[in-house]
Amino acid sequence: ASDIAEHLASPSLILLALVALVMWWTIRRGLRPLDQLSDEVAALDGFAGQRLDTQHRFHEFSSTVTAINTMVDGLQAQAQRERQFASDVAHELRTPLTAITLQARAAQADPSPQRLARLEQEALRAGRILTQLLDLARAQRAGQQAQAGDAVQDTALGEMAAHLISAHAQLAYESDHEMSLVQEQGEVSVQVQPMLLELALRNLIENALRHTPPGTQVEVSVWRDARGQGVSVSDDGQRA
Repeated sequence: ASDIAEHLASPSLILLALVALVMWWTIRRGLRPLDQLSDEVAALDGFAGQRLDTQHRFHEFSSTVTAINTMVDGLQAQAQRERQFASDVAHELRTPLTAITLQARAAQADPSPQRLARLEQEALRAGRILTQLLDLARAQRAGQQAQAGDAVQDTALGEMAAHLISAHAQLAYESDHEMSLVQEQGEVSVQVQPMLLELALRNLIENALRHTPPGTQVEVSVWRDARGQGVSVSDDGQRA
């Protein structure tokens, strides 16, 4: 029995070592394409417009390559939006910042109330431009979320209008405007992306306060009729 066991065990140990060696070589060979794909992904510069070759020689990784390219395309689009936003900010703020610099130098030589007032106006103008650009960036983000179908909500128009009127009360007082809210009985609501509606309504209110003469009545109306429902901003038509 001992001799039989010895004669059986020796070939088995040799065969087991050969099987283990073959398995190790097979696994290494099978993982080599994955290692090559990992090296290609590591060397990929997505912000420079590079993409993985879709005609990959390993068909098993075609879905993985497609997913990686989709992610890279999203990163490139985001980087392009950020570069465009930075360019817009630099372009739009160049003029008011130059005017602020000139007015500040003039105010140093002659700090009169008129020069200081002009300096304040240019600073406020630069702030408004920056706010509008930031609002535009927020609107673009909100629009992308709305396209994804997860941002549309049931929004009460009267509640939003009242909130914005309250937020602009100080500006209306400083510019000598009167603001009022007219709305229907009961709640008027619409299915909309709240951020986009708020940005649009706020811009309308600010334009009415800044571009109408002092003493103008600015009215925010929330309405509902046979055509549907909505909100509008108007003034009483007074002009200097």
